[in-house]
Amino acid sequence: MAKSIKDRLLERLPGTRSSSDDGRSGGPPVGVTRKVAVFFQEFKTEMKKVTWPGRKDTVASTAVVIVTVLVIVAFLGLVDFALGKVVQSILNY
Repeated sequence: MAKSIKDRLLERLPGTRSSSDDGRSGGPPVGVTRKVAVFFQEFKTEMKKVTWPGRKDTVASTAVVIVTVLVIVAFLGLVDFALGKVVQSILNY
């Protein structure tokens, strides 16, 4: 039987399944327990591929975030204070 366009496209992509693999093959249904077990097995495999940053990179990134937040807080505080004074002077006029 000739493959459908979908099957031909999906077989070129890594990690994809063909339409015959999506549960319509007529085989016995896969239980929830099996699906959960497969999910955690795939999760464990993917987590092994992750490159975690070292302590030095984490500390440096955290410092950048904290400094950026402090700068934005100071800027917004000054703008709020200035606009408050402007509105107060207009209302007291």
